[in-house]
Amino acid sequence: MTQDTRRSVLRRLALGAAALLASRALPAGAAAVSPTTGKKWVAGQALDITFTVATQAGGRVRRPYVAVWIEDTQGNPVRTLTVWAQTTGRGPRWIPDLRRWYRENSELLDTVSSPTRNPGTYAVAWDGKTDRGALVPQGDYYVCIETAREHGPYSLVREKVTVAATSFKKTLTANNDIEAASVSFGKA
Repeated sequence: MTQDTRRSVLRRLALGAAALLASRALPAGAAAVSPTTGKKWVAGQALDITFTVATQAGGRVRRPYVAVWIEDTQGNPVRTLTVWAQTTGRGPRWIPDLRRWYRENSELLDTVSSPTRNPGTYAVAWDGKTDRGALVPQGDYYVCIETAREHGPYSLVREKVTVAATSFKKTLTANNDIEAASVSFGKA
């Protein structure tokens, strides 16, 4: 008989609770994304997200944990684009500091995380698909960029974008540890 760790028991409980909530909130076969238009995502288009994580001076400030994802208009996660977190040693204890992402997506951590990175400018792209690979419809979505540091600041940028057939660029509001952020929609 194998003995479960506290983490594995909590993970199973969280997954079970999420499955139960999803089964009650959505009718059978319903998509997790609520479209605002009936039109499909235009093939070959992508939403490019560029952001700059601030350089922090100081001895105890560490590299940031970062999560970038897309939410629907009700605040439900659609697609996790990237998560940078230390998943070994003492690192996992700070992953819940990515509060908004972790609350809804913690079960994805083993499949989407990569090592933390130094401050700087980075880009990720969304191809219009959900975490399960289904193409979403055109409409309103929220771009979310969250950062947390051990002995450092916490930041969350969450802004609405409307994805349709036409290209656009938008500057997002900077917030504390996120010095700059922007999105552009167009050909991939």
